[in-house]
Amino acid sequence: MKEKLRAFVKEMYGDDVPTKRKFFNFVCIAAPLFSLAATIVNLISGSVRGDNSSFGLWACVICTVVCAGLYPLSKLFKNIDFLIHVVAFGLNFAVLPVLYLTVGGITSSMPTFFVVGIVFSVLMIDNKKVDIIIAFFSYAWYFLIMQLDQKYEIAARFSVLSGKSFYLDAYLDFVVASACIAVLVKILAISFERQQEKTNDLLDQMEELSVKDPLTGAYNRRFLIRYLESSIANAKEKGTNIAIVMFDIDKFKRINDDYGHLVGDEVIKVLANSLMSACRDYDIVSRYGGEEFILVMPGASEEIAIKRAEQIRMSFKDIKISGEIDRPVTISGGVAELTVSMQTPEDFIKSADDNLYVAKETGRNKIVGTTYHKLIPDVVKENLQNN
Repeated sequence: MKEKLRAFVKEMYGDDVPTKRKFFNFVCIAAPLFSLAATIVNLISGSVRGDNSSFGLWACVICTVVCAGLYPLSKLFKNIDFLIHVVAFGLNFAVLPVLYLTVGGITSSMPTFFVVGIVFSVLMIDNKKVDIIIAFFSYAWYFLIMQLDQKYEIAARFSVLSGKSFYLDAYLDFVVASACIAVLVKILAISFERQQEKTNDLLDQMEELSVKDPLTGAYNRRFLIRYLESSIANAKEKGTNIAIVMFDIDKFKRINDDYGHLVGDEVIKVLANSLMSACRDYDIVSRYGGEEFILVMPGASEEIAIKRAEQIRMSFKDIKISGEIDRPVTISGGVAELTVSMQTPEDFIKSADDNLYVAKETGRNKIVGTTYHKLIPDVVKENLQNN
């Protein structure tokens, strides 16, 4: 029994059910319940006033039976827009006017239920033009019904509420109608919140995909440039340090040639994981291109950045990346600290790239900062300037 109930709930309100159908399914369940409640109200107020009229009672019973058939009928429609239009039209132009004329007219509280009919129509119909048309003609139709009732005393031929029965009926109908509207709006609000959560999750995923490198999970180059723009401005405004390290895998082309691109991709992913594991909470790692990565360290000087980069370099060479690689894989890095002369992210990155070039030209498997330039051979300096 529990499994059947779960399957029924999933069929009606599962995550795969569109919001409109989910809401309509609720209406299919709630409508006969509220209609039954209205029938009970008619019985109570009818017994109090002591008349023998059964027209109002039969109208309520028929309404309950019709509402109970909504869900089986809705299963025949893949697109329920047409059914919603029919229900809205029937509710406002047939069911509620008939109930109004048979359970007391203006002396009853049926005009309260006219509000329910219009609220249902506005909530369930997406087409604004149809919304306006049904609402406008519903108001006009209800006004006409009341005018005809006033002129010809149609409702009085069936029943008239007065005295205690009038107040009892008014209160009970108020309870039923207000509960109906409150539940409808609440269910719609919950459905909207859930839909909004799904949308937000999807947007978060899309945003993450737009700033993350799909192979490594590190930030991409576009995000790096935006981040450095704000970080440079912030560091200059507050007078704080910021350093970056550009890492590159030594002889990466040979790795691809000897072991294939899949193994090369694995080496790239291992380096990305090593860098992200070595990050502080406020550092970021970006894949700058190919096998090149940039580690951004807000608040760090060049000296601190070199020490941390050295730790990363030393630990990386000891990692067993793949059983297919029979030689050590090493990395080189170029460190740069933000200076007054650096105005753009490109200026900042070029300084680190120049230092990386020096590391490559002077033996690889090392970390080079700006101060290292004093020690490099003249031929390397010349190549660097021509680069």
